[in-house]
Amino acid sequence: MAITDNHRMVIKVCELYYKDNLSQKMISAKLGISRSQISRILTTARAENIVTIKIENPYSDETIIEKSLIKEFKLNDALVINTEGLSSPNSMMELCKQAASQLDAYIPNQCSVGIMSGKTISELVKSIQNINKRGLEFVPLIGGMGSDGADWHANIIVKSFADKTSGKYYFLNAPVMVKNMESKEILISEPDISKVLMKGTECEAVIIGVGQVSENSTSVIAGALNLQEVEKLKSLGAVASVCGSYVDKNGNIIENDITNRTIGQTLESIRKAKKIAIAAGKSKIEALGAVLSGGHIDILITSLDTARGILN
Repeated sequence: MAITDNHRMVIKVCELYYKDNLSQKMISAKLGISRSQISRILTTARAENIVTIKIENPYSDETIIEKSLIKEFKLNDALVINTEGLSSPNSMMELCKQAASQLDAYIPNQCSVGIMSGKTISELVKSIQNINKRGLEFVPLIGGMGSDGADWHANIIVKSFADKTSGKYYFLNAPVMVKNMESKEILISEPDISKVLMKGTECEAVIIGVGQVSENSTSVIAGALNLQEVEKLKSLGAVASVCGSYVDKNGNIIENDITNRTIGQTLESIRKAKKIAIAAGKSKIEALGAVLSGGHIDILITSLDTARGILN
């Protein structure tokens, strides 16, 4: 008779393992049966519902959606946060507050972290209380938008991040966009700028936002893009922006003059990095769906209502 057919022995092993908290090694010594037999017993007990495990999960709705996102878009992970019932500003604050508490799990020690500009990422960094990681360095992935000192510029965000983690940071002292390729070539040939751009391509993890292509986008508000350029991108089929790249509704990267005049990283140049995207809101659903469809994200952090919108 196989040991898994010995019902009394199966019960005894399960009692010792699950109730008395004995290890498989200790049970083996106590009962005189091998650890491989104990492993088979525990597996059989689960399969035959002799042992059932119940997890009290207050985030069950979010967990279901997270699993759906991971399966649908082949993500490494997803973090879905319930912000329903909150006003738009409070919803974003709550999203970033909860995301900041989980960020530690996605960034290893001694990691080079690329940082995009954006209001959401700025709020995320403001919400960080503590990251227990050593030897972090932070690299801006894109040049400055506009000439004012907005706290959602990548340079400002990397310094704030580094200050909170005792990490090292770099500045990319260049505008996000120039008028022509000649100007770009002159700027990126400068040693300090070239060095930071190269570091951006070597980042092991990047924290990025996903923007929509519209007159309400951060790029337009900051003055990096004008309305004529937005219309040009739309005519090419662009519905989303990530770093200096634009993608269509199917997630295909669109070749365009604006990307060619942008100083910073593109989806192609950060391809090897773990891409952690944080974005939420009804206006971001189409853009997020496009970027996810193209396989351009590894980890998604978003709100419950946004996630539902993407899946629907």
